[in-house]
Amino acid sequence: MRVIKKNQIIIVLISFCLILVGYLNYSNNKKNDETVIGDITNYTEGMGDAKLVSSEAVEEVDENTTENDIVDNEDVTETTSDEVEQIQGDDYFTESKMERNNIYSQSIDIYESMLESNTITNEQKSIAQNEIQKITSTKNTILIVENLIKVKGFEDVVVFENGGNISVIVKAEQLQPEQVAQIQNIVSREFNITSDKISITNR
Repeated sequence: MRVIKKNQIIIVLISFCLILVGYLNYSNNKKNDETVIGDITNYTEGMGDAKLVSSEAVEEVDENTTENDIVDNEDVTETTSDEVEQIQGDDYFTESKMERNNIYSQSIDIYESMLESNTITNEQKSIAQNEIQKITSTKNTILIVENLIKVKGFEDVVVFENGGNISVIVKAEQLQPEQVAQIQNIVSREFNITSDKISITNR
């Protein structure tokens, strides 16, 4: 009987301890949850305040910058844009000539590879040979025309040939009628074409 009573007492004590621990954990978790929720709410509100303050601060800085520095900024922008425009103008003629010459070189490489191939007919090789000669002749004529136009006092010029039509772009603010006539005569004579196949523009 004594053993049974001791076991019962031990079980009751253990149950009581478990209930007490559970209650304490529940109370602590509830407090922690309330604290975390409060922290999150404060953090969210703080974020809103921070955004509002930051926006106002940025607006004030922008206004002060605009009022104090607008004249200086305009001067710098004008100078920079002039320099960029000059560089772009120079690059246009250089890059255009490089791209044109690269296309001619690639075309010649293709035709030359056809001539070295054993899988094409003699007639096709003859056509490839004629195309190489035509491209070489066009390149030489373009070079002559560009040099002759420069001799007339133009700083730079680029010439394109496309299916018998010639486009001439001259580096100049404007072209006078007599200048257009000079360019037209040079192109017409060297390419042996009529004036209606010639397009002349300035850049």
